[in-house]
Amino acid sequence: MEILEYGKENKDKIILIHGFETPYQIWERYIEHYKNSFHIIVPILQGHNPKEKDDFISFEQSAKDIEDYYISRYGQNVFAIYGMSMGGVLTAKLWENGNLHIDKVILESSPLISCNRIMTSMMTKQYLMLTHKTQARDKKIVAQAVKSIIPEDKLDEFFEMMDNISDTTIINCIGQIGKYKLPSNINTPNTEVYYYYGTKINELLAKKTAKYIRKNYPTSKVKCFEGKGHCEDSILNPSVMIEELDKVLGVQK
Repeated sequence: MEILEYGKENKDKIILIHGFETPYQIWERYIEHYKNSFHIIVPILQGHNPKEKDDFISFEQSAKDIEDYYISRYGQNVFAIYGMSMGGVLTAKLWENGNLHIDKVILESSPLISCNRIMTSMMTKQYLMLTHKTQARDKKIVAQAVKSIIPEDKLDEFFEMMDNISDTTIINCIGQIGKYKLPSNINTPNTEVYYYYGTKINELLAKKTAKYIRKNYPTSKVKCFEGKGHCEDSILNPSVMIEELDKVLGVQK
């Protein structure tokens, strides 16, 4: 796993974890905004590196890679981890493991409840189809992507990443997401937990996750973005999400 770093190392540390089939460059606006206040760490998840082909294996392996890298350099204390979508599943795994002492766990639209085999199989087939069509530059699929999952100014980076996404990565990612369920009893009383989600149809799993988190972590802060889709503002309108994060991170305007 390649891990990038920005800002001065003596600042509080923030880890930003991108989602499935999302290029790490979507963090550029966030990095520019926060690099003077924090030291920012950006993992490029397995299977998503535009410079090399590798396969995503498991959240367990990805969490270990991040933990080994981080602890060897900075110890166990992390000010905040923000994971969007699948990146939030990895964030939850890091929180669950307890090897990092995280002040703020920030999750967006992350599916943290398990799915049945039929739904997992359907999602896998859908993503295989969409990925293959994107790799073939299907105009309709690309146009849909620009409207929903990638800013137009990051389209080149999106293609570079997608061209290196393997079927193995897709199958393993969706399979792992389908099996993962956030434990109901992670005992880290000093960790603040935030969960964000939208209301469009592609947020069904996120809506169920929000209900689960409210029930099992009553001190968490759960916020619904009415009329928004899956990670819509964080990807397509980052200024909106940055404003929300400023409140969580205590950044003065």
